[in-house]
Amino acid sequence: MSLFPRLMAIVPFGIGMTVLIFLWSAPFGDFYSPPLFFRVFGSFVALSFVLTGIGIFVGAGKFGDPRRMAESLQEAAKSLADSQRTAGSSSTQSSEAVKPKVGYDCPNCGAALGKEADVSPSGDVKCGYCERWFNIHSVG
Repeated sequence: MSLFPRLMAIVPFGIGMTVLIFLWSAPFGDFYSPPLFFRVFGSFVALSFVLTGIGIFVGAGKFGDPRRMAESLQEAAKSLADSQRTAGSSSTQSSEAVKPKVGYDCPNCGAALGKEADVSPSGDVKCGYCERWFNIHSVG
C-alpha cells in the first residue's frame, strides 16, 4: 500500500540532487560555473526538495496504511473529547457558583456605581461615595 508514495518520493529527491550536483560540480562542456551567491541560494532550494523527498519516503512507511492512520485519528479524537468533557464539567460547576457581575465599581473605593450616575460619552463618571472621577473604559 505504501509503494506508490515511496516511488513518488523519487521525484523531489531526484530534482534536488540533480540541482545540487550541477551547481557544485566542475563545468561540463558548454556549461559554466554560476556565481557563489546563486550556488548557495540554489543549494538551499535544492535541499528543500531533497528533504521533502526523504520526508515522503519515510512518512509513507509510517503513515502509508490508511486504516492505521484512521485508527490513530479516531484515538486522538476520543482523547480530545475526553479531555474536553472533563474540562467542561469543572467549568460548568464553577460558572454556576459565580454570578456574572453587572455594573461598574469605583477603582478608588470599590463602591458600586448607581443607576442614576451620569456617564459622559467618553466614559468619565464621578463616584457618588468618594467623589473621585474615573473612566469606565479603563476599569477592568
